[in-house]
Amino acid sequence: MTEFVGKFLNKIDKKGRVSVPALWRPKLLGEGFSGIVAQLTNGYNSVDGYSKNYLERYQDWLDKQDPHIEGNEYEATLIFGSSMLPFDREGRVLLPDLIRKKAQLESDALFVGMGRKFRIWEPSSFDIYESKAREYLNKRRSLGQ
Repeated sequence: MTEFVGKFLNKIDKKGRVSVPALWRPKLLGEGFSGIVAQLTNGYNSVDGYSKNYLERYQDWLDKQDPHIEGNEYEATLIFGSSMLPFDREGRVLLPDLIRKKAQLESDALFVGMGRKFRIWEPSSFDIYESKAREYLNKRRSLGQ
């Protein structure tokens, strides 16, 4: 199921709160928790965001894997070491200082849909990433892949 599509640029206030795109909020409401699960991305100055349902699907997948595989432990540590950021009454979440600093999020947050999850970028970092992504796709097309 595709849940998150589009790009939305929102301001981060002085307290570190940012409004989650209104179009996406209904997909982030759940029993016992309404908000986003936020995790620093591996290799980019950005934050992955997803619903609690996505987190539970990930747990189900891990449960089916061999629990003794070292890679599963690493994945579980990264995923379940993420932050659960509840919505306030206005549909905002408070980005923790650690996440904001590591992702270089200061005044603006660009939310970019990725289907089942989304990514929150500092806009100029996303511009660099998007340029590389387009270059990669153009190279693949020229090779007939």
